Amino acid sequence: MAVVLNHGSRNRNRNRRISLRHSSDLKKKRTISGKPVSNTTTTLSLRQEFHTCSRGFLRFKLWVRASVLLKKKAARHHPSLDHCSNHHNDSQAQLVEDDDDCSNHHNDSQAQLVEDDDGRIHELSSTDGVGIKKNSLFLKKLVEEFSPEPFLPLKEEEVAQVKTAFSETNRMKIMVSHNKSRIEICGEALQCLMPTQLLNDEVINLYLELLKERETSYPQKYSFVKCHFFNTFFYVKLVRGSGYNYEAVRRWTSQKRLGYDLIDCDMIFVPIHNRVHWSLAVINNKERKFMYLDSLNAAVPHPTILNALAKYLVDEVKDKNGYKMDITSWDMEYVKELPQQQNWFDCGMFMLKYIDFYSRGLSLQFSQKHMPYFRLRTAKEILNLRAD
Repeated sequence: MAVVLNHGSRNRNRNRRISLRHSSDLKKKRTISGKPVSNTTTTLSLRQEFHTCSRGFLRFKLWVRASVLLKKKAARHHPSLDHCSNHHNDSQAQLVEDDDDCSNHHNDSQAQLVEDDDGRIHELSSTDGVGIKKNSLFLKKLVEEFSPEPFLPLKEEEVAQVKTAFSETNRMKIMVSHNKSRIEICGEALQCLMPTQLLNDEVINLYLELLKERETSYPQKYSFVKCHFFNTFFYVKLVRGSGYNYEAVRRWTSQKRLGYDLIDCDMIFVPIHNRVHWSLAVINNKERKFMYLDSLNAAVPHPTILNALAKYLVDEVKDKNGYKMDITSWDMEYVKELPQQQNWFDCGMFMLKYIDFYSRGLSLQFSQKHMPYFRLRTAKEILNLRAD
């Protein structure tokens, strides 16, 4: 009997020690208010802290992505072609192998990069606590600046089509004929789009016709920039002889011929050819300025070109619209921050891409390394008589 009592006493003492220890632990688990915290409450608190940190990290991650995209936009560098990737077709690799700045194109990897860019824009457009609304001006600008359309990769059959057109067997053959402009391109003329070749008038003028047709054929995509594209002979005729002759080009822009008034256009593009170098002049009606773009920017710009175009605009409005236009407040801008050529033969391609991107309403988001691709794409578009 005594043994049983002693054993019960030991159990009571042990239970008392456990109770005191548990009480001591609870005293340690007290909040600032002095109330005890249960194990369940502690677990919930840890979960809340974890989720708070996670949300903060996600906000920071999305903010960093937005910052990177804006920096890329400022550098005018299109992310879908950070690295000129390889095309499957070996023939295309052969066409671009002479350019050291660009490796061979690859359809799948390039297409994946374009999809990644679309994913970034879509992710930023979600209202997931970043504070960016879906229809905000910020997002509209991102979509505009990072449009993948100017960089869509060529298909294998398109590359094969261009290679065939470049072959010597088609040198004297008429490869394409444009009825409206009556421009015909033979294989020899088209070969100016091969690497290291200087662009000729026929190819440039036909491509400008295709840009004009693109605007009228797809108004839902290009109606926000109304453009006029003069061919390579306009400026030559305008300044021939005494240095300025409006009568030589007066009939080029009649209402019957164009179907619209030149003054109603947002931008008027004028190709300039100086011996062996192509540059671009722009009458920017929308922003009320005359612009000159040179892919070399090496020499000090001479005001003769823009002065002639300023005089032409005044004479054109007086002749077609019957009043004297005041352009005294217009600026003359010699654009310095623009993509530059790194060789002696790509000036014509740069000029065409200045026009192409401006007519899309895009900033000039390309560089020298994109020129081999642009040459192939331009050849493909000419052969199909359609600018994409």
